[in-house]
Amino acid sequence: MTTPQPQAQDQAYILGHSERELVRLERQAALFADLTRDILLRAGLKKGMRVLDVGCGVGDVSLIAAHIVGPDGAVIGLDPSQAALSVARARAEAKGLDISFVAGTLEETEIPADIDAVTGRFLLLHMADPGATMAELAKRLKPGTLISFIEFDISTSYAQPALPLLHKCIERIGEVYRRSGRTADMGAALYPAYRAAGLAPDMIGLTRVSNDQDVDGFEFIVESTKSLMSAMEALGIASAVEIDIETLHDRLIEEAQAGHDPCIFYPRLVGAWARVS
Repeated sequence: MTTPQPQAQDQAYILGHSERELVRLERQAALFADLTRDILLRAGLKKGMRVLDVGCGVGDVSLIAAHIVGPDGAVIGLDPSQAALSVARARAEAKGLDISFVAGTLEETEIPADIDAVTGRFLLLHMADPGATMAELAKRLKPGTLISFIEFDISTSYAQPALPLLHKCIERIGEVYRRSGRTADMGAALYPAYRAAGLAPDMIGLTRVSNDQDVDGFEFIVESTKSLMSAMEALGIASAVEIDIETLHDRLIEEAQAGHDPCIFYPRLVGAWARVS
């Protein structure tokens, strides 16, 4: 059986663009915002820059970038989902940020000549060939343009002492990506993707660490599972009955708070950046 090989950005996004998925993306923003800002600053984003945020979704990275570049800079958020862009525009307006959100894919959209930096987070893992995507992007940018991508390694999320139910949830999520032809640990694959474009990136890995009181983290796991449930069933990973999504959140909390006093490691966030030569 041949695994699907999605090419275009909108076709590749396996989580879909339902209202539930948009809510999950906003929760994801809260979990990874501080680490994302750290990586963008390390990469060299600064006041006055013009930034293109590819696969912006509901605007998480675009909002952070807009705060960094300030009113003298500019941010364009690009995404194929009109539903996601509607949320992104509302969020930017509520924060008083002037961000331009454009519907389209990286492959089909003309990149403005005055762009100083291209960013993207949790995007390349959805691409059939991340190295080819990076190489094509680099060809379209002027020398000196900063390329900064952020991905994660799903398999690096775990608890110590072990929490079997939590680990099973993480395993199922990673398996959806693997069986669908995606790169579940795209953070580790960032280096070869940049090298395929002839770039020598600087990189850093950051991990959020929590405990059994982190209810938001468990909600994120549950919402991710909900968004992927149909794919899990279609790919033969787990049935809805086996997952029992309605009780999953309570079971995760019960497991974590059953006296184990676990230390919980989120997926490692990996940032890579380089300038077009």
